[in-house]
Amino acid sequence: MSDGDLTSFGASLEAMFRKMGMSDPMALSRLASGWNELAGTPWSGRSKPLFIQGKTLVVEAEAPSMVAFLRYGSADLVAALGRVLGEGVIDRIEVRAPPTR
Repeated sequence: MSDGDLTSFGASLEAMFRKMGMSDPMALSRLASGWNELAGTPWSGRSKPLFIQGKTLVVEAEAPSMVAFLRYGSADLVAALGRVLGEGVIDRIEVRAPPTR
């Protein structure tokens, strides 16, 4: 096997994630660790990122009553995340209510 036949582990993982409809796992890690700063108002303290499916970020609101309020501001969040993660990484926000307990 020549060096030209080798694929980096990172490139292989990225290709596998793309085939599964998943985004770069580092993007979600960055979102999760800095959510309050990255997302800002009104998202900070009222929601948390769950996962990225394709280019859609799925977010859980802290309460069912917050879902519509946060959906209203989703375009602003997409724009803010585009400035941090790169344009087109996230192009849609899906806001979900928390599971009933």
